[in-house]
Amino acid sequence: MSMLRPRAGMLLFLALALGHAHAATPNATKTRTEIAARFADYGHAGAWLIQREGDKAHVAYGETLAGKPQPPASTFKVMLALIALETGVLRSADEIVPWDGRNYADHPEWQADMALRQAMRTSSESYFRVLADRIGRERLAAWVTRVGYGNGRIGPKAVSAWHDGVLTVTAQQQLAFIDRVRRGNLPFKPATLATVKAVMLEREADGRRIYGKTGTHFKDDGQPGVGWWIGWEEGKGRATSFVLEVELKTLDSRDKRVALGERLLAEEHAMPAR
Repeated sequence: MSMLRPRAGMLLFLALALGHAHAATPNATKTRTEIAARFADYGHAGAWLIQREGDKAHVAYGETLAGKPQPPASTFKVMLALIALETGVLRSADEIVPWDGRNYADHPEWQADMALRQAMRTSSESYFRVLADRIGRERLAAWVTRVGYGNGRIGPKAVSAWHDGVLTVTAQQQLAFIDRVRRGNLPFKPATLATVKAVMLEREADGRRIYGKTGTHFKDDGQPGVGWWIGWEEGKGRATSFVLEVELKTLDSRDKRVALGERLLAEEHAMPAR
């Protein structure tokens, strides 16, 4: 039986296809190397996860760390705000919540009565401890289960649930949660979701908007702590949800952490860099 010789056009097509396939690998490696360089410049190991609208979640860097359970720290305040508004223990975003009377020596800005936008911007422990106390441990646990947040466990005190180590969340779970917030795919009223999303707005530039929440936790056992920045950007083209996780051996700066995340977003051709 004779064999057909491939036509010249087919040979050219195969050559081009193979060339593109070989070219894709160095580009992918370069991207991962560049992300590693960003974390090296920052001085902390970390993980970077993104999910473009319509695509699957993607761990762009730090797969091992991205699967490690960690306390949610102040990123849980997004969840607390949603529950408080939904259950009516917080009447509106404009309700003034009184200072809880505790001394916050490192954060004197928390020692004030305030509304939700200021509380989210300053990440006030006083404000959100008051909300957690109003919600109560059992109701908080029920909502965490209903939403499917993290490992679904709440410790004995609602006011310390985001730091006590009983409730944990991985970076992958954080991305799933914050993307559901962005899409409104959670068991909360549309008005509740819209209110919380509005107070998470951090920056607008070039027709795009970025929403986010940081969180920082240091452990009592001497193990490295964790720094978070979770959120999404939208406004032009497809929206992008993201999670930045930083492994902290020493305290970092919230502003520098956000700047790192914004640079990574800019390199994903999402939010323009400052």
